[in-house]
Amino acid sequence: MLKKFQKKFSASFIAILIVIACVVTSCSQEGGYEGPMPVVPTDPSKPVTFTDFFPKEGAVRTLVFIEGSNFGTDVSKIKVSIGGIPAPVIGSSGTKICVMAPRRCSRGDVVVTIMDENGKVAKEHQFENLFTLQESLVVNTLIGKVDPQTNTSSIIDGPFEEAEFQHPWWLEFDIDEEGNKIIYCIDEENLAALRKINLTTKEVSTVFMKGQAGVHQVKSMLFDTPTRDTLFFVDDNGRGNWNDRHQMPNMHYALRKEGFRKVYPYLYGQCSYSAVSMSDGTLFYNTWQSSQVYKARVIFDEASQMWDGKALFSVRANASDHIFMFRHPDDLYVYVTGFNGVYKCAYDKTTKELVSSALHVGDLNGRSGYVDAPGSSARFNRPRQGVFVKNPEYVAQGKTDVYDFYLCDHNNNAIRKVTPDGEVSTFAGRGSVGTDGKVWGWIDGEARETARFREPTGICYDEEEGIFYVADRENKRIRTISVE
Repeated sequence: MLKKFQKKFSASFIAILIVIACVVTSCSQEGGYEGPMPVVPTDPSKPVTFTDFFPKEGAVRTLVFIEGSNFGTDVSKIKVSIGGIPAPVIGSSGTKICVMAPRRCSRGDVVVTIMDENGKVAKEHQFENLFTLQESLVVNTLIGKVDPQTNTSSIIDGPFEEAEFQHPWWLEFDIDEEGNKIIYCIDEENLAALRKINLTTKEVSTVFMKGQAGVHQVKSMLFDTPTRDTLFFVDDNGRGNWNDRHQMPNMHYALRKEGFRKVYPYLYGQCSYSAVSMSDGTLFYNTWQSSQVYKARVIFDEASQMWDGKALFSVRANASDHIFMFRHPDDLYVYVTGFNGVYKCAYDKTTKELVSSALHVGDLNGRSGYVDAPGSSARFNRPRQGVFVKNPEYVAQGKTDVYDFYLCDHNNNAIRKVTPDGEVSTFAGRGSVGTDGKVWGWIDGEARETARFREPTGICYDEEEGIFYVADRENKRIRTISVE
């Protein structure tokens, strides 16, 4: 697979180099000059003209050529946008500019600005014809260096090209005080380390290691919804009996003002797997034992001087499982993944409590499988982290619930989509099935036809850019899903 990727990359890179050479080199038959053109700005004594651009349609990263005269060859003085999005300028021969079609340029208007040697606008032109973006849903690899011979990796910080992950498990999206887009990643299911992925600077760093934090087996994390100044960590502390509830924390917290580097105990209780923070600040958590849901810090124990939670209900009566909770952005309810399904818990804003859960999609008996279908006809195999994403079509239709739910279907090696009405479909993964029948692996490309994952567990979403980020656990990489 790596050889195939390297071959594809090399071919693309060589093609771009050839294009650059063609753009910046004037052939002897045309102008009597051989070799690279000198870097010069536009000639102020002559008019700047535009004749056409081609091709008129293509996918993201399509090379688009703009023809005319007196453009100059200094690409720093040439600005091009397609659909209002800046298009990288690869080269200019003076009569032909080469740019690359950017993401999200579907509006299609092509605008070219030529600057003079003093940086002032010499000419701005908008073509009448539009560039038509051929969009498709694509999976790409963002980060994760893996030894191709042994398929091994470790916890190594550095630039995206060099950074390694052990087994990325859970993701939380954030924007820091400086405006950098950040993803916090639990590396390894039991948190070997908390990693910080800076999408702006394209660097990975380690916030803390497990031994530094004093945690046991962190299974998930979440920001407090009202302020996002606190990051909670939910811990399977190995204590399944309430008699042990004051021995080890089941929740910890870290503060933004301390860079989330110092971890403090927050609650003591049974082993837990997830929590959810409502917009009013109310916090709920669940335990492995009896899949019980609790309202946090309700009862104060004078003897121990500790807060206990208030038991509300079991997600599934007389059954225990790894369950994970997710708040609806409008506080309409909380989704719970577990028991090979997705459960819905309504939120009473008056009492500030979750009410008993009901199966939304998945098998009534908790049996595993892989089926895209509505309601109880759908099948999952160990669903894990999920994220709500607003659907513009629902907004236009005036629906009460305008969010779809996207989740990692761990053992099905796929990202699934659940609508508010309970329709389940496969969003990405399980593509390009070969003669061996495998649906898992590490393959980038079109989300359904080509791409493959290997036990994805974590997912978050950048609403501004429209990009999903996926913790592809067994591939030891962070992947992206976006329209290109």
